[in-house]
This record gives sequence, C-alpha cells and structure tokens, in this order.
Amino acid sequence: MISGGGSAERDLREHDREASERAAARRRSLRAARDVYGAVGFDSLWADGICEVDPGLFSQTLEFSDISYQSARREAKESVFSAWCQLFDSIGEDVALQLSVVNTPIPAEEIGHRSFFAESGRTAALAEEYNRILNDKMREGVSNLVRSRYITFSVGARDVESAVPRLARIRGDVTQSLQRIRCDAMPLDGPARLRAIAELLRPGNPPAAGWEALGATSGLRAKDLACPNCIEAKPEGSATCLRIDGKWCQTLAFRSFGSELSDRCVAEIVDLPIPLAVSLHVRGMDKSRAIAFVKKRLAWMDKEIIDEQMTAVKRGYDFDILPSELKYSKAEAEDLLDHLQNKNQRLFRYTGLVYTYADTRDALRNQVEQIMRTARSNSIDVGTLDYRQREGLNSVLPLGANRVEVGRMMTTAEVAIQMPFATQELNQEGGGYYGQNKESSNLVICNRRSLASPMGFVAGKPGSGKSFSTKREILNTILAYPTDQVIIFDPAGEYSAVTEPCGGTTIRLGPDSDSHLNPFDLTDVADLSPSAQRAFKIDAFLALSAATMSEGSQGLPEADKSIIARCVEACYEGRSGDGGTPTLGDLYEKLLAQEEREARDIALRYERYAVGAQSFFSHESDVDLSNRIVDIDLRDLTSNLRTFGMLTALESVRNRMYSNYERGVTTWLYIDEVQSLFEHPAIVSYFSRFWAEGRKFGLVATGITQNSVYMLEHEEARNMVLNSDFILLHKQSPVDRRAWVDLLGLSEQESRYIDESIKPGEGLLVAGGARVPIKDDFPRGALYDLFNTKPSEQAPKRRRRKATTRKAER
Repeated sequence: MISGGGSAERDLREHDREASERAAARRRSLRAARDVYGAVGFDSLWADGICEVDPGLFSQTLEFSDISYQSARREAKESVFSAWCQLFDSIGEDVALQLSVVNTPIPAEEIGHRSFFAESGRTAALAEEYNRILNDKMREGVSNLVRSRYITFSVGARDVESAVPRLARIRGDVTQSLQRIRCDAMPLDGPARLRAIAELLRPGNPPAAGWEALGATSGLRAKDLACPNCIEAKPEGSATCLRIDGKWCQTLAFRSFGSELSDRCVAEIVDLPIPLAVSLHVRGMDKSRAIAFVKKRLAWMDKEIIDEQMTAVKRGYDFDILPSELKYSKAEAEDLLDHLQNKNQRLFRYTGLVYTYADTRDALRNQVEQIMRTARSNSIDVGTLDYRQREGLNSVLPLGANRVEVGRMMTTAEVAIQMPFATQELNQEGGGYYGQNKESSNLVICNRRSLASPMGFVAGKPGSGKSFSTKREILNTILAYPTDQVIIFDPAGEYSAVTEPCGGTTIRLGPDSDSHLNPFDLTDVADLSPSAQRAFKIDAFLALSAATMSEGSQGLPEADKSIIARCVEACYEGRSGDGGTPTLGDLYEKLLAQEEREARDIALRYERYAVGAQSFFSHESDVDLSNRIVDIDLRDLTSNLRTFGMLTALESVRNRMYSNYERGVTTWLYIDEVQSLFEHPAIVSYFSRFWAEGRKFGLVATGITQNSVYMLEHEEARNMVLNSDFILLHKQSPVDRRAWVDLLGLSEQESRYIDESIKPGEGLLVAGGARVPIKDDFPRGALYDLFNTKPSEQAPKRRRRKATTRKAER
C-alpha cells in the first residue's frame, strides 16, 4: 500500500512535469513562429465549441450575463462573493480556469445608422421617426461598447472523446454556481466561440467567411477564419506592442497588488470607455501541496532572518533590526498559512492581463495610460510585457491556456474579490427601447420575450412618466413583433392615441355603447373539454360575484360559492340544446329559482347587471378581438362597473390567449389601474391564477399602477411581482418607495433612482438579474405627441382641435 501510494505520487509529479514541459515547448514554438498560422495558439475547434488548444489540452467557453452587483446591498454583495468563492473552490487542481471580460466597440458604420424597427406597412412613418430618434441617442452614448463575459476551462485528456465528459461535468458545476447569483450561462458553440476569438485576433475586421464555409470541400479550418492577415511582432521597432492588420495592440500584465483589494479593482478597468479585454487565469493547487509550499517559503525566510541576525551581531548592531521587506514577507506568509490551515482557503496560481487596441500608436498609448492610471488607483501595478506580446495575445484569447510566465499566488478570497461585474448595461437583441442608462447614456434595450418570466409591472406617481413609458413600450411591441397581438385595458381612454395610428381598433364599453362582452362566452376555447371550460368559468364568476359586493375586504362565503357554481353550470346546461350562449340574465333567473335565501341575495347583487340601464354585459358578445391591436376603453364605466368590466374583459382575453397560443402568436396585455383588481380576495385569487396560467400560454402581461402600497398589501400581489422578471419603477412617494425597497431588496443607491428628486422619465428598470437606472429625454415630435399625457400640453391641442372642428362645421 505504501509502495503503491509512492508510485502514484511519482506518477502525479511526472504528469505535472510533462505538462509543464509541453507548455514551455508550446511557448517556444509560438515565440519562434514565422507565420500568422503558427503564432496563433490553438489547433482545432469543433462545432460544439470544444477547442483543442494544444495536443492533449481541450477547453470550452461559457458566456455569462451581467448582474447588478456594484449597486446592490451589502448582504447581496456578500452572497455573490460567497458564490464566487465556491465557484473557484469547486475547480480541481487539474483544471485551468480563465475569466474574461471583453469590451468590443460597435462598428463605426452602425453608430447612428442602425435599423431598430422595420419601416414597412402602416407603421412605416412611425418606425422611421423612432429609428431616427434612437440613432441620435445612440450617438450620445459614452462608449457604445458591447460587453461580453466568458469563463473558459481547460483539461488534459488523451483525445476529444475523453475530454467531453470531463468538460461537461465542469460546465455543470460552473453553471450551477452562476445560477445561484442569477447569472444566465450559455456554452458557446463553434461559430460563437470563433467570433469571440476573432474579435480579439482581428479587431474591427471580422472574418470574410462564416462557419458554413468550413469543410473538406473548401479545405478551410476554423483557425483559417480566426487568423488575421498579418501580425507585426516589433512595429516601428517597439517590443511593447503588436500591429495586427493595421491595428496597434498591446497586452499588459498585473504585476503586484496592494495590501487591500476592492471589489471595484477590475470593474473600474472594465468600465473604461475603450476597447479592451481583461483576462484572469487561475489554477488551483492541491491543499497539502499548497501548505507545504508556504511552509517551505517560511523556512527559507527563517534562514534569511537568522543570516541577517548573525551578520548584525558580527557588525555590532541590534540584531532585532531586520529589513522591512523581509519582515513584511514573513508576516504575509504566516497570514497565508493561517488562511490555508484554519480559514478554508485554497491557493491559486494567478495571472492577470489587460489587452487593448487602437487605430494609431498615439491612441494606443493614451488608452494604455488610462488603464495604468485606473489600475494604480485601485492598488494594482500594471506593467508591459516586453518581447512577450505574442504570448500575451494568446493568453488573452478565450482558450483557457496561459502562455505568460508572469503571476503570483493568491487565496480564494483574493481571486474572488476581483469581480467581473461593472456598470450594468442592458442591450438585448430584438428588444425595445426603455431609455438611456443614467450612468453611461448608452441605450437600454430589453427583450421581454427572452426573460424567464416576461410578466411585469410599471409603477410611479402621477406625473412621473409612467403613462409615457407604457405607451412607448406599446409602440415598441407593435413595431418589434408585427405578428403578436396587443390588447390594452384603458380606464382613462388615453391609449387610442397610440393604437389607432398603428391600425388598431378601440372598443368602448359603456351604457350607450353598441359593443358588448358576455362573461359566458366560450367562442375561442371550443377545443377545450366542457369540464375544463366550465371550471375556468366558475372561477371567473366567483371573481365577478366578488366585484358586486360592497364588503371588499371580505371573502365570498362557502355557501355563495356553491350556489354560484351550481347556477353557472345550470346556465350552460340550459342552453346546450339550442347551442346558444347563456347571459347574465339567465344567471339572474337561475339564482332567483333557487331555494336558499343566499341565492336571492346573490341575485339581488346581480340584478343591476342583468336588467335595466347597466345590463350592457347581459348580451351576446359582439366584440371582435381579431384585430392585432385592441384598445378596450373603460372610461365610461363607474368605479364599481369598471372592475366588473375588467374582469369580463379578462375572460375574453383569456379565450383569445388560448386561440393565439394554438396559432403560435404571443398575446401582450396592458392593464392600467391594475390595483382595482386587488379589491377583494376572490378577485385577487382569480387574477393571480390568470397571471400564473398566462405565462404557459404565451401571455406577456403588464400591470400599471400609481398606488403601489395598496397593491402590495396583498400577499398574492407580492408573489406576482416576485415571480415577474420585468419591473419598471418611476418616481415613488416615500411610502411606496419603502414598499418596493423591502420587496425587491433595493440598495440605498438603487432607492435613490426612484426617490422624489428624480425627473419625469427617470427610474429603475429591473429585467431578470439586471437593475439599470434609466433616463429618457425624449425629443418633441410626432412620437412625443402620441406618448405625452401632460394636461398642460394636451389642453391647448384639444382646444385647437375643437376650434378647427367648429370652423369646419360653419
């Protein structure tokens, strides 16, 4: 057994020695390469994203999303730091880990010339103006950079088949660690990883051919597409930079660190508005070997101290006086040994690199100075890699191989504190415009359909820009998703200004309206089983019955629920013979025919909706919801009737949602004054189930309110908010702000983004794990007039319209 253990130890040392020799040989070959192909440090890249970096060394890359770390509460930061430590500690000593943050500039030809929305059909003029406005705002951005974050891990294996299961296990561990801090992680496939490599190898010069060009017929390999045309090793005699296809490029190394590192040390470098890539290489040591290593260093320092003391005695001065560097190193090593033995820390071999590029040497020099100045302000000494720029470039590429012999030892905490999360940006492809980032002025583009739960809320005081931003999002939706259906519950009759110019229809519900909605209607759910249809309808009628009660805080008695369920089923049974649809009048009659006294009380509450002037919900449905943009105008309904009307309309929307889902169409629902649906336990319960059910059937619902506290008093409402990944908060009253701070765990800084000091249009957008402060100085024009609801600006326009109408009549 002892002999076997010694043999295993020798095998392990031999394996490490061979790996070290292979890495050294690879560095020498890269340094000696006389062509571009030989100077780029990887061999093969497969379609699944696995790369053979060196013979017997395979790697894979994950891209992960940003989170709102820098503005988060202290407890949230500590939680992220703990998860980050666990991520590094979970990586074995045979795995090399590379963390990369890349700032890629948007191509100059795109800035100010991007097409955000298709300019076609009836909305062409609106899309054209919207594109112009967004391109103007794009030019205001501080950096106009796209920021990407990657984790690359590499392992040794005999061949790619042996590497696949090991890489899959590591990928699963890393993904789980990232999910704990609400980071979405996605493995890069071959084409995506090739783009990530080419962005750094060919800055500003994308490959002429795509992944589909590879194959036996063309004779091209992935490396052919990634390699630049020319790499000048010593441009103009300089050994501190490279020139790649005319771009000046330089790699810098983190040389030393101060005694205390901040979690902003890397973030502030990443936040620089310049093209760059920060790459951190980390490789763990076995704990027993790490302790032995530190003890060996301490023994060496003890010998140095004894030698110094003996010299001092011989020369006749105080032997307690030691060189300060030696005393500091000894204290640091003792502290490190304590962390390893008693504080569950690991030891890592660490290398930090920064890569940047520019069109001219002077511009490059200016960017390097910015990086060095920022790093030094965060206690990091950054130095150049003279005569080692090729190795530096290859070490920055997301390949998982460190070609630079520059580094130091770091503990888990020292590595984890170097957070890759900088200023939060949100720029999701295919999304709509929500404002500009208050910190960087970059566009905030959010694609709600890409969120895990696209349901959401918009909240703010009157005059905070709530209605303006909602109308802007409605137009975003209409322009960005031309096949989706948009339905709006409009209690104030204000949204037709946006919907009608886009070809939408307005359905006005009121005593004198010719439009009717029947709560019993089943038109769009005929394919569901009768039992399923009736179960849904019974829930709806319980909520409708609650809306007729004056005792809003009380729930429906169990007897009432049973009677209502019985009578609803009887209504459907009574019309099954002629194939017709029941109405509220039929329900009223069924209730009167029941023996229980409670049934007569329920009938009395329904009487005004079944007969008389307010019986406009007691008709066959004649409302056409087939138009892709529908505005349901509820302004002519009293407050009690409005809640009843919204619940009736919700049933029609639910029917339409099922029908759209079968056709592959997403249904967008906007509910203004959503707090009115939280007046009664039965209504809250119905609406909560509707909200949860809708996510499964392609519904993207948005609740709009100015009474946040009233809504958030209900536990189910709070759960709805917490289960929604989209929340847009504008200016809040102190009471409302405290409610949102408590519910969402907002930090003091995030709380300031929604306090009463901000301007209209400003606020905080929460989209999944992102929390972005926004502003929106929307320019005046045709779109501004569609969105604007300020009474002081709308009144003169209404007067002018009336004057024009009177003049035309005369």
